[in-house]
Amino acid sequence: MKLRPGVLYTWPLTRYRDRTAVVFGETRLTFGQMDGRINRLSHGLLSLGLRTGHKVAVLLNNGLEAAASIFAIPRAGLAYVALNARHSPGEQADVLNDAEADALLIGQEFLEEVEPALASVKSLKRIIVVGPPRPGRLTYDELVAGQPESLPDVAVEEDRDIERLHYTSGTTGRPKGAVWSYRVGYNAVTSILSNMDQPIGAGDVNLNTGPLTHAAGLMLMVYYSRGATNIILPRFDEREVLKTIERERVTSVLLIPTMFYRVLMVPDLSGYDLSSVRRIWYGTAPMAADRLRQGLEVFGPVFRQNYGMTEIPQPITFLGPEDHLAAAQEPDSKRLSSAGRPAMGVEVRILDQDGREVKPGQVGEICVRSNKLMKEYWKMPQETAEAFRDGWFHTRDLGQVDEDGFIYIVDRKSDMIISGGFNIYPREVEEVLMSHPGVAEAVVIGVPDNLWGEAVKALVVPRPGSAPTEAELIQHCKDNLASYKKPRSVGFIEEAPKNLYGKLDRRSAREPFWEGLNRRVH
Repeated sequence: MKLRPGVLYTWPLTRYRDRTAVVFGETRLTFGQMDGRINRLSHGLLSLGLRTGHKVAVLLNNGLEAAASIFAIPRAGLAYVALNARHSPGEQADVLNDAEADALLIGQEFLEEVEPALASVKSLKRIIVVGPPRPGRLTYDELVAGQPESLPDVAVEEDRDIERLHYTSGTTGRPKGAVWSYRVGYNAVTSILSNMDQPIGAGDVNLNTGPLTHAAGLMLMVYYSRGATNIILPRFDEREVLKTIERERVTSVLLIPTMFYRVLMVPDLSGYDLSSVRRIWYGTAPMAADRLRQGLEVFGPVFRQNYGMTEIPQPITFLGPEDHLAAAQEPDSKRLSSAGRPAMGVEVRILDQDGREVKPGQVGEICVRSNKLMKEYWKMPQETAEAFRDGWFHTRDLGQVDEDGFIYIVDRKSDMIISGGFNIYPREVEEVLMSHPGVAEAVVIGVPDNLWGEAVKALVVPRPGSAPTEAELIQHCKDNLASYKKPRSVGFIEEAPKNLYGKLDRRSAREPFWEGLNRRVH
């Protein structure tokens, strides 16, 4: 079916044209002004000869141009390809080549480092630089100058044409491109809206602290589509988050766990007026139950966890505010560690290796069906066939379900440690370590061991002012876990390794310990 892309995001113009849509620094744009910016960029891209099926990659830090590109590229019928700002130039070129990118929208701060690698990207026809004029390069301002502010006359096939080519974080090898058709992109936004426990409206103020090229961008689109104000910070800074909440009367914010932990550690946290906050979204990685309890004391019952992934956007399941409150009132409840129950429009089963549904309490692979699933992995038919089996998408996340239907994510298949024949799930050990008062963050990995095959090793970031010892932390785990799950060694680090999505990067943490070995199991 043919449709005109971008219509979903023009709805606020009919009601809120003169209300504030986007705030970045000192700049405040109304919906009318922001829509004009979006359309000028769409027309600018089309003026380069780009057409439906062409792909535009984006390597930008947060700003008005990054926000406009999220809407403008699909509105022109083009496919949006987000690049990871933390990747090396070689990795950027690999993704650009794999995507067969036709154009690149890049911030000047990245260009000097990345430019030499771009020569290897043969499909790349145009590079647009966000920044001041530079010889031989087309700038963003030059591209949009004089372009119309009207909606482009473009139509797409909602099931066939690609809206987004979204690359995985690459924890099990090279990143895979998840293909979102225009139908998937539309369903991703409407799924969040249909699963809301409170409405979004023009009175809402949403704070965007993470990269707009990833999860924060989807939340910006959701709030924008309902006429809410979106405030964009250039980068995450815990004090700036608190100041902005107080100054702008922010009602909602997405904070990945690492961000939230840093907010909780601000010494004078109680001195900020945070009473406007009605929703704190979290996801992308597990939140330690003890930190959630602390957060509930500070903010009240405003927390909502959405579980999602590159291949199927949030929510697959969600843990709502009422679930958090009920769990927090029961000291022994494990439900704060849950990812919640399946969202409307999503079927979830936990299957064993033979495709049979497991009983409550047993561990299996989380498998899903939904109308917002990706279409396929880009140019990877074998991986696509392995992921889609018997009508179900296999997430590679290991989980279990309780008698009330709450789902618990145990870990990734690829992160599981096998020590002495026992399966050990790093997340479970990390959760116990995080309950120690001296631990700010923890990452648990398997390292080579001649006797056990793999041994459990913990890498710990101490809380400021704390100095927990290795023996103390091992004993803490022994007191709270089966003995075979406890770390056999603990190392202390300044910062836990993470990818751009905020997930612990256990793969890079493991690498030094396996260097020189022919395989990554022992």
